[in-house]
Amino acid sequence: MSISRRGLLKGMAASSAVAATFSAGYTQAATSPQASNIAPQKKPNLVIIFPDEFRAQALGFMQQDPSMTPNLNKFARQSTVLRQAVSNFPLCTPFRGMLMTGQYPYRNGIQGNSHTGVEGQFGGKDFGIELKKSTVTWSDLLKQQGYSMGYIGKWHLDAPETPFVPSYNNPMEGRYWNDWTAPDRRHGFDFWYAYGTYDLHMNPIYWTNETPRDKPLHINQWSPEHEADIAIKYLRNENGQYRDSSQPFTLVVSMNPPHSPYDQVPQKYLDRFSGKTSQQLNNRPNVQWDKAYQEGYGPKYFKEYMAMVNGVDEQFGRIIDELDRLNLTEDTLVVFFSDHGCCMGSNGQPTKNVHYDEAMRIPMIFRWPGKINAQQHDLLFSAPDIYPTLLGLMGMEDLIPDTVEGTNFANTIKGIKGDKEPSSQFYTFMPYGGQSYGRRGIRTSRYTLMIDRKVGKPLTYVLHDNQIDPYQMENIAAANPMLIEKLIQDELIPWLEHTGDPWRPTTVPAHSANAYL
Repeated sequence: MSISRRGLLKGMAASSAVAATFSAGYTQAATSPQASNIAPQKKPNLVIIFPDEFRAQALGFMQQDPSMTPNLNKFARQSTVLRQAVSNFPLCTPFRGMLMTGQYPYRNGIQGNSHTGVEGQFGGKDFGIELKKSTVTWSDLLKQQGYSMGYIGKWHLDAPETPFVPSYNNPMEGRYWNDWTAPDRRHGFDFWYAYGTYDLHMNPIYWTNETPRDKPLHINQWSPEHEADIAIKYLRNENGQYRDSSQPFTLVVSMNPPHSPYDQVPQKYLDRFSGKTSQQLNNRPNVQWDKAYQEGYGPKYFKEYMAMVNGVDEQFGRIIDELDRLNLTEDTLVVFFSDHGCCMGSNGQPTKNVHYDEAMRIPMIFRWPGKINAQQHDLLFSAPDIYPTLLGLMGMEDLIPDTVEGTNFANTIKGIKGDKEPSSQFYTFMPYGGQSYGRRGIRTSRYTLMIDRKVGKPLTYVLHDNQIDPYQMENIAAANPMLIEKLIQDELIPWLEHTGDPWRPTTVPAHSANAYL
C-alpha cells in the first residue's frame, strides 16, 4: 500500500481529532468563501440505492450467479462499474459507518452492529457503537450546501434506547435491535421514511417526519416495493410536498432484501425460478452442502436469495425509469452499491463478516450521463472511498474534511488518468470491546491474507491466491511465510498505520518454504 502526502496528513489529522474539533473544522470548511463558491455550475442531484447483502457475484452481467438483473445490467452499460469494490468490515453497521464518515472502523468507533444487550449479554451500545451526533457525514455537508435531503429504508446506525419500542426483534437473540432515529441524529436528512433494523420484509415498519416514536407505520407490502413507491413520490414531488423544488436533492433508498430471512419475498419472484432448486442454482464449487447451518440460513435458501435479488432489481428499475421519465437523468448522479455480500454456503459460511470474496465484494456502479462514460474498472475501491468520491464527482472536493480516511477516486470514475490507485484493500473484524484482538488482513489484485488473533492462542493465518484459486478453497499460508511477511510489511502495516489501528501481527508463521510469488 502506498499513501499520498495528503493521505498521511489526513491520517495525522484524524489521529488528533476529537468530536469538538471535528465539528468546528466542518463549520469552517462549509462556510468559508472558497467552499461556498467552488461549484458555480448547477449542483447535481444525487440518488443512492443500496440493498443489504447483495453480493457482487449476484449482478447478472458478472456472469457468476444465475441471477436475473435486467435493470441493473442496463444501468451498468450506462455507467462506470468498479468490479473489485469491497466492504472492508462486511457487516451492516460497520459498513454504514464507513459510508457516512469516510473513516475505517477503528477511527470512527463503529466496530460492530448497533444494538442493545439484554439479560447480561453485551450489545454494540455497551461499547458506544452508533453514529455520533458530532460526526461530520457527507449528508451534513450536502445539507449545508442547500440540498433537500431524503432517506428511505434501513438506517441501522443507532442503538435502541429504553423504553424499547415494541417490535418482533426487541428483543431477539438476546439483544434489542430496532428503534426510530431522533431528528437530531438524522445528519441532514430532512425527509425521513426509515427504521433502524427490522427484517419482516413483507410487513415492514417505518417512522416518518410526523410519526411519533411509539406509533410507527405498519405496512402490508414488500419493503423494496413500498420504498420504491415512496422514492417515486419523492422524485415527482407533487405540490412540493416532499422537498423544496428550487433546491438540488439527495435521495437515499436503503433496501433491506436480499438480507435474511430469505423466505420473505413475493411469490412472483420465486415463480421466475420455477423448476429450479437451490442446489441447481447455487453452483459455486466452494459451496458446502453437507454442513449443518443455523435454521433459516445456508445454501438451501439460494433460490429465495435469487428471487429477492430479482425483486430488488425490478424495484431499482422502477426508480431509475421514473428518474428518466422526469428528465432528471443528466442532472443526477446515481450510485448503486450494497453494504456487504453474502456467502450462502460458500466455504461453509452462511452469510457475511468474513474475508471471503462472496462476503467482501459488493456492487459499485456510478451513472451520470454526460459526466461519466460507460466503463468497467478493477480499481481496488473500499467503503470509506464512497464519501470523498461522491463529493469529488459533484464538484465539492474542497469540502472533504481532512479526517476522512477514504480516497477521492472521481477522476478514475470519470475516465481521467492521474489517481494513484491503491495496491490493496484493508479487511478488519473486531470483537466487541476487544480491538486488540480479532481479524485483520488485506486483499490485493492477486492475494487475500487474513490473520486472526484470539485470546490466549497463537495467531492463525489464511492466504489465498485468487488467480489460481478464485473460489478461495485452499489455504496456502503454511507454504508461504516469506510472501506473508512481504504482504504484512508492504500492505497490512501501512493500512494499520493509516487507520490508527494498534493491532499488529507479532510473529510470522514459522514454516520453512520458498516464497510463493
